[in-house]
Amino acid sequence: MTTSSHDALYRAICADPDEDTPRLAFADLLDEDGEHRRAAFVRTQVELARLPAYDPVCVTARQRDPDALTGWCMAHTLPKGLPAGCEWRQFEFRRGFPWKVGVRSLAALLETGDALFRVAPIRALGVDSRDRPDLAALADWPHLTRLHRLNFSTGWFDADDVARFARSPHAAGITELGFEFESLAPEGLGALAESALFARLTALELNANAFPAALLVDALGGARRAGALSRLGLPNNRIGAADAEALFGLPAVRELQHLDLSDNPLAADGLTALAASGIVRGLRTLNLSRTRPGVLGVKALTEAGGLAGLRQLDLSNNALGPNAVKALAGASALRGLRALNLSNNHVRDSGAADLAGARALAGLLELDLCETDIGDAGALALAESPYLGGLLRLDLSTRSRRPLGTAAQAALRERFGDRVNW
Repeated sequence: MTTSSHDALYRAICADPDEDTPRLAFADLLDEDGEHRRAAFVRTQVELARLPAYDPVCVTARQRDPDALTGWCMAHTLPKGLPAGCEWRQFEFRRGFPWKVGVRSLAALLETGDALFRVAPIRALGVDSRDRPDLAALADWPHLTRLHRLNFSTGWFDADDVARFARSPHAAGITELGFEFESLAPEGLGALAESALFARLTALELNANAFPAALLVDALGGARRAGALSRLGLPNNRIGAADAEALFGLPAVRELQHLDLSDNPLAADGLTALAASGIVRGLRTLNLSRTRPGVLGVKALTEAGGLAGLRQLDLSNNALGPNAVKALAGASALRGLRALNLSNNHVRDSGAADLAGARALAGLLELDLCETDIGDAGALALAESPYLGGLLRLDLSTRSRRPLGTAAQAALRERFGDRVNW
């Protein structure tokens, strides 16, 4: 690989980050130079970017080459010479190259012009500034047009801040926003919900925001229609049953395909409100980790109907016992499920047997049962299941490393080969 051809292709990637052709050509050059692992990484990430997380290719990657998803194995390839204010502390790879960079000083970055976009094909910033980010200055930055996603961890942006940013002609390409901790005031969220920018968003994440859940729901109520929003993350916002019914009735959530409600005390009543709202009918992925639904919440969800399109369900870390697992296993509504996470629950051997006998779960490609108190009897039931032969990833691992018996290990290995972990 010559330096000139390398540099020319890399400049082409930076100039047109949404185009895959120069990336794949770069991978060919890497192969010629003997960098086969990096070449494979680029090609794999390009392919994964086109697929949902529950696709067989993605599930297989999580089992056999998880670094292909995260990019941590390629941290050594991150380019040097980042402009002032930036650092690779929040880096993220997409399609084989750095996609996101951390920003510690937004003011310093804005003074460098387009230098960042000559270093890497960046489309996202994770702004965790030491001082309050100047959202107005960012709105006036002409190179904002190069970005698709912004994440903020500080700022406490109010209605005027957000309204001005949303009106910026340079923000036309922003389709994903994330706010966490003390980055956004409830009035700022309300202004966002009422803006034309909100109608263009495909993804919004509000993580551990520093105001009551009732104000979060009230602010999101400013959106009169769903717009393009298909992915909403609301983890760790203290959303309880009292706020759930109002939240799930908002126009902003009606067209969602991906919903993350993890780390909220929804409990059974909150899950009942979710099931009754009807928004589950459009969902492809649903994260209910650490929501404590209990048996009643699981039954409310699985008996609601309209779950045929659900492909990925996360119920991890919920202290669910065998009765809740039995209710889940008996739910014919989950026949379309491809990935199920029950890790860190009390599944035990009886729950494993119920999962093994669940005809509705015959389409599962991924089943996460790590830290679920499953012993030899449960492992043998899974290995002998008439319905789980299609699994591409089965995780039975434990921190205690408590070994399964020889017969259970042999049965698992014979049935699933390298698709099982324990």
